[in-house]
Amino acid sequence: MNVHAGISVEDRKLIVKLPLTTPTGKIRVKRREVSSNYALPIATRKEPFRENDYVEWQISYATDNPPNGSGVEDVRLNSQVGFELTKLLCEGIKCGILLNDDIQEIKSFINEVKQDDTLEENEKILREDSRSEVKGGFKKFVEKAPLFIKNNIEKGYFVEIILMHKQRAVGLQAMVYLCIYIVKLKDENGESLIGRAARANEFGILEITSENKEIIVDVVKAFAVASWQHRNDIESILNKVVSKCRK
Repeated sequence: MNVHAGISVEDRKLIVKLPLTTPTGKIRVKRREVSSNYALPIATRKEPFRENDYVEWQISYATDNPPNGSGVEDVRLNSQVGFELTKLLCEGIKCGILLNDDIQEIKSFINEVKQDDTLEENEKILREDSRSEVKGGFKKFVEKAPLFIKNNIEKGYFVEIILMHKQRAVGLQAMVYLCIYIVKLKDENGESLIGRAARANEFGILEITSENKEIIVDVVKAFAVASWQHRNDIESILNKVVSKCRK
């Protein structure tokens, strides 16, 4: 079962509540061992959090049936309701975190993205012969899928764009993940999560202010370059957000 992020505004801050106990959901905690660049979900009810653990959020901008209070009913993309990233944009504008200069920066970036720049349309997944076999005469091949990462270590997050084969169509699809280090999250009492396991159904709390608003801007930019469809969708959503969410 997917447990969604909660997004609200308190004292001119965006408060994002991220579930910490959903290892098979769209939002899950992962750990990358020092000796590897590959991260795996962890059992947070048993494993104490470490500083390099992070929450991986497969973030969306529109959905068919958003949970109560999580959608932006005034901002729609075809039949879908604005969701997650759209709500961050809308509430960020309303509470004054995202200023006119920020919106103009995002618009200029989107306008500069051409079809030759988008990843779905221009990248490939490669299959290479490893020149080895296993029992039964099965030859080993290795698939290399492109992964794009933008790190902001200072602010405690990174954004990933992962390309994979479409399950029910021809071609590739780009998935955007916002990854936030556990060390940047607090529990409901404002305490660090590091060094203890998660409590049942616990959420980690991230505050977004003018000091770390790049986290929103970078996710928008990720969608703009992920695919031509995403680029056009995010441009449409941004225009509607600016129209509907400004005071």
